[in-house]
Amino acid sequence: MDGSKAGALDCAWLGSLKREIAMQKIAAILFSAVAVVAICGMPAPVRADDVVRAADGPFITGGAFYVARDKGYFKKLGITIETKQFFDGAVAVPSLVNGELDISFMTPSASLFNSVAKGAPMVVILDRGNNKPGSAYTVLNVRKELADGGIKTLKDVGKLKGMRIGANALGSINHYQAANALLMAGLDPAKDVQWVLNIPQPDMMKMLGTNGVDAADLAYQFGFFAQNNGWGPIVVNGDEVSPNASIAMIAVHKDFLAKKRDVVVRFAMAYLQAAKEFNAAAAAPDKHADIVEILAKNTALNKPELVKAIAPHWGYIAENGLPSVDSIMKMQDFWSGKYYQLVEKKVTREQLFDLSIANEAKARLDKEKPFGN
Repeated sequence: MDGSKAGALDCAWLGSLKREIAMQKIAAILFSAVAVVAICGMPAPVRADDVVRAADGPFITGGAFYVARDKGYFKKLGITIETKQFFDGAVAVPSLVNGELDISFMTPSASLFNSVAKGAPMVVILDRGNNKPGSAYTVLNVRKELADGGIKTLKDVGKLKGMRIGANALGSINHYQAANALLMAGLDPAKDVQWVLNIPQPDMMKMLGTNGVDAADLAYQFGFFAQNNGWGPIVVNGDEVSPNASIAMIAVHKDFLAKKRDVVVRFAMAYLQAAKEFNAAAAAPDKHADIVEILAKNTALNKPELVKAIAPHWGYIAENGLPSVDSIMKMQDFWSGKYYQLVEKKVTREQLFDLSIANEAKARLDKEKPFGN
């Protein structure tokens, strides 16, 4: 073969090789593109929700929790709620302390201060209701015969001297409210009356009608029932005694907070959204039938008409989430002061509260607007 033919064959071979390489490159690019499209078209792996074991009670002050849960707000922020219900916040505290719960409602009480002083691994993070003027959730009822005899307002409470006053527990929020009503009427709450304690409120309200107690400090819903059943009318609202004072709070186990802080913040975000809706419904229940229905289903009121009947006395929830720190610390002073020595060792604000959760949740809620407003 002459040189010209060999050169032509070499050129042809080289051209064929170049075309083959080019085709391989094109095929590789096409394969990569198809692979990328296939991957992008696949659904993203589903992330499991974070589980929060939470406690609340059948009281309307817990309304924001039930609204957030039943309207899917926790779920929207990636949280599955496992709910356990207790009839008293004090009863839920041991379950929180020993780790059976992650988050729980509770009330400001002497036992709470003592538990924290002894090292209970919990911290208060959110408001769950307070006696904002016009929205008071605690009331003082007296037996019908006493009301008919002249005990009708706060200034008449001094006439209860020597009588039996009921409250759900020693050092409880109801004991505090009743004791301060007596003080305002000129009585010594430790010496001038007989206390009937440690009786559930549904039973306590009935005792007004059976002459078992002469007066009782109750949650508004139970005071309302007692009044409507003729057992004894409401004579004092809690906002007359301690306006804006805390009625209940939400606390978290410290270990859960340390390990899952973002979960706690997201919990608070959903809760604060629900708190706004809860407060709006308390002011105008007829405009918020969905909220009323949720509250009827989850509280001792049971029926929507009863939920509406006690509005706006549902207890106001601070929409920034911050608990009423000053009022709670004042309660600690009372239980370790002149009239009572129920608090063994006082705790500091830093021991009792972590306000950063409410602040961060409010900031993120305003910025991210996960619920569209």
